[in-house]
Amino acid sequence: MTTSIARRCVAEHGAFPKGLDAGEALRRFHSFYGHPEDIVAALGQEKVLPVATDLITQFNPAVPDHDAAVRALELIATEVAPALGWKPAPTSEPASAGV
Repeated sequence: MTTSIARRCVAEHGAFPKGLDAGEALRRFHSFYGHPEDIVAALGQEKVLPVATDLITQFNPAVPDHDAAVRALELIATEVAPALGWKPAPTSEPASAGV
């Protein structure tokens, strides 16, 4: 569902005021977009961030191509998540076949 359709649907049901611009609608949906530092700053303003245990991410399905989608995920993993305190889980050595 595109932002304008979602915005219109929630406005028709009284959840958001009619005529809400896209930026404000995304904020109210707790959707963050932009450069990694902008996203980190916006997430830092979220009152629930200190108690959050999960970060669910997605990118626009209309991303132009596969490379752009991979790049978006890389930015989340290498810039956004670490800035929020995420650390990769330690990798374990594979069990040897003889054990």
